[in-house]
Amino acid sequence: MELVGRNKRILIVYDTRGGTTNEVVGWIMDGAMSAGAYVEARTPKNVDTLDYDLIVIGSPIYNEEPMGSISDFMAQENLRGKKIALFVVCFAGVFGMRNFMVRKYLDELKGSCAGNIIYETSFDAAMGPWRKLNRAICFDFGKELAGPRRPTQTPLSVI
Repeated sequence: MELVGRNKRILIVYDTRGGTTNEVVGWIMDGAMSAGAYVEARTPKNVDTLDYDLIVIGSPIYNEEPMGSISDFMAQENLRGKKIALFVVCFAGVFGMRNFMVRKYLDELKGSCAGNIIYETSFDAAMGPWRKLNRAICFDFGKELAGPRRPTQTPLSVI
């Protein structure tokens, strides 16, 4: 992953209709917070500041397109120079079309973004037995977003 350095403050901007993306965002947050990051998640209309080390933007896919609210958010000029990680959530990965999904949906979102996209990925809107695996993948992604923990100093023994 090209997420160089430690991202102490992370903003996740996402939208959802059916709730799957909300669940994915929760798992990502859990992973990032377990690695020591401060994380906030907001829908585009509730973003009041972009003062974060990393902005993570996620969209579900409906009718073969990312949500309009996310596309509109990504086109904002005030994202210029911001470090951005991007993800989409859809069923295509479950049906063996992951490469198609990544190429089509992520490229569509990237085309409108003024920010500096440093990482992109996709998550399956998996149900049933895949859900547990999806949770682990999202949790690990969150930990990677936060970056490596700094080694803690071992206290000196008192003699």
